[in-house]
Amino acid sequence: MKALFFDIDGTLIDNETKQVPRSALKAIKDAREAGHLTFINTGRVECIIGNIKSRFKMDGYICGCGTQIVVGDKTVFEKRIDHDRGIEIKKLLKKFNVEGMLEARQGIYFPAKPFIYPEITERALDAISTVVEPSVGEFDRDDYDFDKFCIFDDPRFSRSDLKSFFAECSDFDIIDRGAGFYECVPYPCSKGKGVLKVLDYYGIALEDAYVFGDSMNDLPMFTCGAKNRIVLGEHDTALEEYSTYFAKKVSEDGIYLSMKELGLI
Repeated sequence: MKALFFDIDGTLIDNETKQVPRSALKAIKDAREAGHLTFINTGRVECIIGNIKSRFKMDGYICGCGTQIVVGDKTVFEKRIDHDRGIEIKKLLKKFNVEGMLEARQGIYFPAKPFIYPEITERALDAISTVVEPSVGEFDRDDYDFDKFCIFDDPRFSRSDLKSFFAECSDFDIIDRGAGFYECVPYPCSKGKGVLKVLDYYGIALEDAYVFGDSMNDLPMFTCGAKNRIVLGEHDTALEEYSTYFAKKVSEDGIYLSMKELGLI
């Protein structure tokens, strides 16, 4: 029995078309029928994976870069940002004029308009809105907790003091996703730690772990010790030195063909 871990965006879903290839659906189904365990391992928090849950039958989900682990229907691990620390983060975002999006398993929170970087933040808002109705303007409420957060910046004409903000966030792993997009995950959570917790839960060896990814927040998956590391055709080049298999693009049936060649289906 093998354990297979899949990122969503750019791995199961094509970044351009936003579509899931039928071959990927078949690959997951065939892998489970072969007796393997399959898991989503995503930066998305639970409230924005509903469309994936409805498409793929999985054995579990690692959400929010390892801040929540669900096996079957049971949450076996969760880490939320401490309530007071969450309030402090919101104050720091304002203090340093940083545009943030707070991510919680119950919802996504945007600051009130006008946004600091309208073009970039509106695009993110539109993307989130296709999956769940985000909260806009209720960002400053202190009656909710969140799991992680993202930052939007425009490198062309930044008006944010990111350096000072990041200096106040030593308890977070700041993942630079490029183009002014940063993912902020409470330490020590990561996609890699999520993989290790699931393997420990089932008693599965690292030799039998397969991770599939494409972007910088997948790096912890590729460096956690899993012996089989599959990078999709369109990927961040930083993953290449850690990859054991180079798959084709998502749109070119990269998931199905790689799993077939690796003997998983």
